Amino acid sequence: MKSLLICILAASAALTGCIGNSGSPSRAPGNVQAVSGDGIAGVTWTSEADQVYLVFGSNNPALTTTNWLDVGIGGFPLNNYGTKAQPPSLVCNAGNGLDYFFTVDARTGTAPGGVGSPDVTATPRSAGSKWAAGTGMGATINGTGYATITTCLPTGLPTGIFVAVGLGGAIFTSSDGSKWTQRSPVAADLYGVAAITGFPNNPTAPALIFVAVGAGAAVVTSTDGITWTTSIVGNPALPTVRSVTVSGTGFVAVGDAGRIQTSTDGVNWTVRASGTTVNLHNVNCVSQICFAVGDDGQIDASSDGGASWSPQTIAGGAYALRAVTNGNHDINETGNGVVGVGGVVAINTWVAVGDSGAVFVNSGGGTWTQVPLAGAPNLTAIGYTSQFVAIDAAGNAYVSQTGTVGSWSATAATGVTDAVGIATSGYGFVVVGTAGDSASSF
Repeated sequence: MKSLLICILAASAALTGCIGNSGSPSRAPGNVQAVSGDGIAGVTWTSEADQVYLVFGSNNPALTTTNWLDVGIGGFPLNNYGTKAQPPSLVCNAGNGLDYFFTVDARTGTAPGGVGSPDVTATPRSAGSKWAAGTGMGATINGTGYATITTCLPTGLPTGIFVAVGLGGAIFTSSDGSKWTQRSPVAADLYGVAAITGFPNNPTAPALIFVAVGAGAAVVTSTDGITWTTSIVGNPALPTVRSVTVSGTGFVAVGDAGRIQTSTDGVNWTVRASGTTVNLHNVNCVSQICFAVGDDGQIDASSDGGASWSPQTIAGGAYALRAVTNGNHDINETGNGVVGVGGVVAINTWVAVGDSGAVFVNSGGGTWTQVPLAGAPNLTAIGYTSQFVAIDAAGNAYVSQTGTVGSWSATAATGVTDAVGIATSGYGFVVVGTAGDSASSF
């Protein structure tokens, strides 16, 4: 949060109107409302064309537009610095569970702002505890993924495209994880989908590459999520590829009979030696570090973006492992302090989940430690924003900030009673089920 207190001294003259007093103070804007999300706190209001708005924030409820520079208030300006701010106005990487207070004033020209609006309170919170049902897709769905268009910005909420894929080449997309649009199906049963965004925060030209994988090692691609092209026709003699993810060097996909393949462009693929013949169900990478999980306690590890793999069997092969993900920072408030330094800390923890409530944690080393999760049936998916969210086959959600022993708790059911996959935007989750049902949490 220290990074939020930027440019205060440089901006203070402009914010108080010292650069000149042309124009006049105006009444505070109407309809000032708080905006909250996972790591997001801010404010929105009804904007008028001839007005210049100044937005101020603090963690102190005594904040006003005149005392925000006081040491005891610890205030900060939001995305205005003497220019015309338009709603929304946001703090990104805000501390989850911490109250933020905001006030907005208005002016014309370069006059000081008028009386500020009454403070509104925004309290960011981790996604994954409350769920909303989405529209049905009317198809058998096997997996879901997400493509970033914009991240959280001081001037706008994150945007992107969720994709769900399934049997009969079914493809659906959604901008909000709730309302789905069917796209023209392709000639392959699909099981997994992932996307690379070449230019995040450039919404007019994000340079998207979507890749979906499926039966017979089929691969289909898209540059917009709408029109899909078959890059590799499925071959019944080849294994089904069930999961695909983005690595530091492109895409990594895994599937049945130990199948692992990589690509730099989503079109041309190289089969890699996995060191195993068991079915692999899921793969996830952070830069060059990748883990693939599968039947019989199989975990394959790669440190070079998927080019080479080292297999291991955990827990004596007692569990089929269905999904794996990485948690890489914690912005959550806890007790009277902040988890980590300045509210943001790398935790670098991998979590794998599977049948019979299996949860295994790897905190950056080579050892996977089993974490008891009492009462959990088969776990089918796991994702991470500012906390881990594991989903069981009945659609129940289990959350943990750190993934460690004693940190897991059950939350509200997602409502997806046949859950098979989860996708994260980095600010929330979408869960899909085999019957084409879905739920979102932001």
